[in-house]
Amino acid sequence: MEVVKATSADLDCILGWLEREHQEDGYGFWSNRRLIIQALEYDELTVIREEGDAVAFQVGKHAPDITSIRKDRRGKGHGTALFEAGLRRAIKENVNVLNITCAPATSWTFWRRFGFEALGPVREWGEVKARRVLERRHELPHGTPADVEVAFYPEDALCRDGDAVEPLAAHRPEAVRMEDGTTALDSRVVGLIPENGRDLAVRIIVDGEERCFCKAHYDEAEAAGVIRDWRGGAFYVDRVPPSPNA
Repeated sequence: MEVVKATSADLDCILGWLEREHQEDGYGFWSNRRLIIQALEYDELTVIREEGDAVAFQVGKHAPDITSIRKDRRGKGHGTALFEAGLRRAIKENVNVLNITCAPATSWTFWRRFGFEALGPVREWGEVKARRVLERRHELPHGTPADVEVAFYPEDALCRDGDAVEPLAAHRPEAVRMEDGTTALDSRVVGLIPENGRDLAVRIIVDGEERCFCKAHYDEAEAAGVIRDWRGGAFYVDRVPPSPNA
C-alpha cells in the first residue's frame, strides 16, 4: 500500500464517505472535519488510494491524531501502513516520542500492538492517552570503555539528597571515551517531561565524575550533552562532551 500526501480531491472524497458513514451509523470522524481540513492546509494529511479514491487517511505528520479507514476497507492493513509511514518520517526527522489519544477507548488494542504505553488506567469508555519512545542505537567508535549513568528525576530531587530520591528512569548504556574526551553512548537516552507539567531534572555521571545534576533545560545540562526535543516533551543524550576539568 502506498501512503501519499493528500490533495484537495482526496479531501473531498474523505469528507464524502465520512458524512455518509455518520448518517448511516451515527459515529465516526465527521464531527472532526475542521481538523481534517486544516491538516491538508498544514501538510499533515496522508492517504491511501484505491482506484483513484482515498479510502484511508491519517491526520498527523508523525504521531496519528486521527486515523480512519472507509468501513468497507477495514481489516486489510491500511491503518498499519499509515502508522508505519508516519513512524518512518518521525525517525528520519529525529522525533523521539509519539503521543496519541485513543478515542474511542476500544481502539487502544490496535495501538498497543505498536509499542505504545498507556498513561494512566485504561477504561472501557472515554479515551486513552498513550505514548511511545522511539529507540535509536549507535555504533560505538573506537575508544576506552567508560562507565556512564544518566538518570532523570522529578525536580523536587534537587532540593534534597539526590541519592535519597528514586529516579523516574535510570540508564546505564554501553559507552566509550574517545581521544578528544567525548563519551559516546551506544543508544540514545530519552527523558520524558512529567505529565504534571513540572520540570525534569537530569543527573549524568561519567567514570565517577558528576557532570550535571540540575533541571534538564539548564545550560549546565546542555553543556553535559542534554538536548531538548520540543515536539515530544522530551530531552535526550547521545554523547557527553569532554569534561571541563580534564
